Amino acid sequence: MKVYVFKSLPPFLWGYTRDIRAMWAMEECGIAYETVGLDCGPNGLQDETWYEPISPFKQVPVIDDNGYILAESGAILLYLAEKSGKLIPKDLQPRAQVYRWLITSLNNIEPFALPVLFADLQGDSNPHMKAQRPWHVEILARFLGPIDQMLAKQPYLTGNDFTVADIILTCVLRELRKNEILPKYPNVEKFRQRCQERPAFVKVLNAYEDRLGIPRGSAL
Repeated sequence: MKVYVFKSLPPFLWGYTRDIRAMWAMEECGIAYETVGLDCGPNGLQDETWYEPISPFKQVPVIDDNGYILAESGAILLYLAEKSGKLIPKDLQPRAQVYRWLITSLNNIEPFALPVLFADLQGDSNPHMKAQRPWHVEILARFLGPIDQMLAKQPYLTGNDFTVADIILTCVLRELRKNEILPKYPNVEKFRQRCQERPAFVKVLNAYEDRLGIPRGSAL
């Protein structure tokens, strides 16, 4: 299986890109893969015209499973789990809970986490986004508070088993890892650290840093 990933990035994007999600899931699922690296400048992949038939939005990651092309990190992770029979329950109702939490992470948490990240990255250069930051933090509390209470009683989102939903949420939480928000939710932060200690994540992040040619720990 091929996975399209970044091989160069501006420093402000180190460790935030979504190719980490796909490779982490592949490692956890035991799926052999090869990476196809793309260069990303400050304005994205605008010059990669050959990539348009593969990814019309010019986004990363994309997987190529023997000619079957799939984009969007959430869809990719569910596909990998279903294909391998790992990181997702076999029975419908517990499997639906994995869908639920994966969708919650992408639909309810990330839309507010990303503006916080952008506000922090852009600072005074974008006063509008900076002014909106407290509102986004307030909305995040609506979701992170109940999740924090839930994670006080169980190690992962759906209970005792690590799933692709945990990969997605961990990677979304990484968008907040350098600000003041996560320490307010100690069980959420412990969850993030617990997931990042998994050997598959460590392997992927090390390979990610090596591919970008950046010092060890720069993307952590």
